[in-house]
Amino acid sequence: MSFGQFRADVKRAVNRRRLYARIYALPESTVRDELLAIAQRHEDLHR
Repeated sequence: MSFGQFRADVKRAVNRRRLYARIYALPESTVRDELLAIAQRHEDLHR
């Protein structure tokens, strides 16, 4: 694995953790549940 690929993988992981942290910081609601579902679907599509 090249250094560039490693760096891209790390950046993607950090961004994913940041996204989920922001979603979980929201108060519990239907909107939060919907955002989680959207994020998980997007992640499944791009694997």
